[in-house]
Amino acid sequence: MKGPPPSGSAAIAAQQRLVEEVAAQRESVLQACWAHQLWRRGELRTAGGSTLEVIAPGWLNRGAGPDFTEARLLLDGTEHWGDVEIHVHEREWWAHGHHNDPAYGRVILHVVLKRGERPALQPVSGEIIPVFEAGPVLSAQVLETMHDPEALLERYETLPGRCGLRAARQGGDALARVIAHASETRARNKAEAAAPVLAAAGEEEGLFQLMFRYLGYRPFAPFFRALAERYPLATLAPLLDLPMAEARTAILARWFGAAGLLDRDPGDSSEPADPGATPASPASLAWLDPGARSEYAALRECWLELGTPPLVEKLPKGGSRPWNAAERRMVGMFHHLHAMARGGWLKEWLAFLLRLDRLRNHPNFTKEAAETLDRVFATPESETWRFRVTFAHPPKKRAARLIGPERVAMLMANAVLPFFLARARRDGDRELEKVLYRLYLVLPPESANHRTRFMEHRMGPFSLPKRSLRTHQGLLQIHTDFCTSFHHGCENCGLPDLIGR
Repeated sequence: MKGPPPSGSAAIAAQQRLVEEVAAQRESVLQACWAHQLWRRGELRTAGGSTLEVIAPGWLNRGAGPDFTEARLLLDGTEHWGDVEIHVHEREWWAHGHHNDPAYGRVILHVVLKRGERPALQPVSGEIIPVFEAGPVLSAQVLETMHDPEALLERYETLPGRCGLRAARQGGDALARVIAHASETRARNKAEAAAPVLAAAGEEEGLFQLMFRYLGYRPFAPFFRALAERYPLATLAPLLDLPMAEARTAILARWFGAAGLLDRDPGDSSEPADPGATPASPASLAWLDPGARSEYAALRECWLELGTPPLVEKLPKGGSRPWNAAERRMVGMFHHLHAMARGGWLKEWLAFLLRLDRLRNHPNFTKEAAETLDRVFATPESETWRFRVTFAHPPKKRAARLIGPERVAMLMANAVLPFFLARARRDGDRELEKVLYRLYLVLPPESANHRTRFMEHRMGPFSLPKRSLRTHQGLLQIHTDFCTSFHHGCENCGLPDLIGR
């Protein structure tokens, strides 16, 4: 028979032991506590004394950014919507650099196990973020989570939403219609966003600017956009008429130089401090392999003859995968231009889209489409950058595509199809518009991301249509329209009713 609960100093000591046990398990236990609200009964308060009521803890975020997004809270009776960040210790907000990261600009609550000396500050407004100290209110039920907190988080993450349950009852056709409508909405929105670029820059330049913008990771986008504006397609076209080797040197010298990658003297023999890392300026040329050293010297000589300053001193980091380096994307884009732009880039792209459309009834369309797209963004086997990540890294033993299938799908979804849809709508070209919508239906999708995985958990695995570019884009639009518009809460979301019509 259980005895009475401890009280006084014994209760304080028991709670402290519980806090230390959770702290030893690190952050995932505290995340599970927040997801399932494993607190002792009674009124919750922030460290500042405000009453706290959790209407919805938010969506678990496995990607970059805050741990839970779109939470719905009442602070002193006032409703707040935003993100929640979880840490064992309050100081980790500062140690992890969140105070300088705009991705944390919507955090409305900092949940910590232990307090620190400095409260978290909003990276955007600089205001103090309310902190909820979880340690004193942890429920003894939390002990049951410690053996496998990830299982609790996975269960929370993969629970179907009301939309998924409704889709299971209605059948796959009902959900497919909603996703198709959402995809068309997203396509029109992207076309409307592309229209000003088309109007301001003209047809070929507009497509060139949009493609350059989506060539790499999001941190590269401002630089790539500025690069397309400094060296528009009209100025590159005469260079593309040169023999391949000369055209390559002339164009890459402009792009690499503008990126601040050609600022080190070839005669510098000092060794790099960390040859395995990308430095602020190119690594010692004496350390580079002979092929890279020779190419660097030729590019730098061409760049210095131009006498123009770089656009940036240092490229931003574009993700953790070295194969996605900006240098590789630029070399890949050169070969795409060399293959497509010399005979009239816009004309070549239009002809290519029509060829793709004619393949749509092919029994192996997906494979045929992928191979056709591969050829458009192919890189010659003689290209040394197939083995190279940056000038600072030694060459790899295996080759990798400079613009791979995931990036090709991103370019098609965000640049090529929206651009031509904007052009078709401007010109009243209904036939081209139909071609483009058919391609949304059959082209392979971009790779899954945290938003589409989230939607698949909420809506599936009951009745989701076959994966395609249209399905992917439709899920993203639904996520934007419903799951991040959390003002009514998941329990009052209108999506299930929409599926049920």
